[in-house]
Amino acid sequence: MKLVRFIIISVLVLSVIVTAISSLFPSTVIVSRATEITTTPENIAYYVSNLHHWDAWMSEWKENKVTFKDSTAFIGTQTIRPISKTDTAATFEWVATGQAPYTVQIEWIPLKKGEYVIHWSFEQHVNWYPWEKFQTLLNEKLLGAKMEIELANLKEAIMNKQQSATPAP
Repeated sequence: MKLVRFIIISVLVLSVIVTAISSLFPSTVIVSRATEITTTPENIAYYVSNLHHWDAWMSEWKENKVTFKDSTAFIGTQTIRPISKTDTAATFEWVATGQAPYTVQIEWIPLKKGEYVIHWSFEQHVNWYPWEKFQTLLNEKLLGAKMEIELANLKEAIMNKQQSATPAP
């Protein structure tokens, strides 16, 4: 009986400690990456605003089957749905099974004539649950590295499109 009581009290104390530690983590996590490119805003919007064009730069879309229903994309256990689009940004809701949804924004900010910064951010709001808070610790490491690769792919796709559109001398 003493052993059972010890185990129950230990589990409760450990749960309280884990919850207390997780309460120190923020409930909103933002992971963002950016790259610079010399192009037109139309070229950026072409690849970023329309999910049907993401296969040109999203490596996961090249490797897996993407299905579309209306403007929503389904890839594996993920769903990406456009929320809004402006002349300088596109916003999406990105839902992965077992995770709180992300608000994804890709915006292109002019630096000077013909040069833009493409800024990509994932914002996630999580509940107070310790497992959700601890899961956000992986976002920066895993998601950030993937975003850098995909931004390089996006830059390459835009540059390839520009080169093929430029007439040969």
